Amino acid sequence: MTAWKNQRGDVPVGCLLGFVVLVLIAIFAMSAIPAQLKLGDFEKRIEELADRANRREYNDERIKRDILAKAKDLDFDLPEKNVEIDRNDKRIKIRVHFVQVIQLPGYEWVRPHDIRLERPIF
Repeated sequence: MTAWKNQRGDVPVGCLLGFVVLVLIAIFAMSAIPAQLKLGDFEKRIEELADRANRREYNDERIKRDILAKAKDLDFDLPEKNVEIDRNDKRIKIRVHFVQVIQLPGYEWVRPHDIRLERPIF
């Protein structure tokens, strides 16, 4: 009669290593995915503001103020000097550069972002 290896309490090393890798990926994903969703929400708001630039009430100061308010809502450390708006008769260019810090267990991941957006003004 042959005995199974599992009956002796043996655990394959590959299974343990796979489980450890899976746990590490899950920990990374739990920190990185919400940060990426925040960034997408921020970029979407910048696009909305750029699309509204042709309206009279959306001047450069209001667009800058709305961008900074959204960054504050999302807990981004965005200084006012890092928001640049260049507008002429036909186009608006918005550039926002900042650093996003993602806290991982035992590590701090620093992600620099440089968002550049250019839209026509009708």
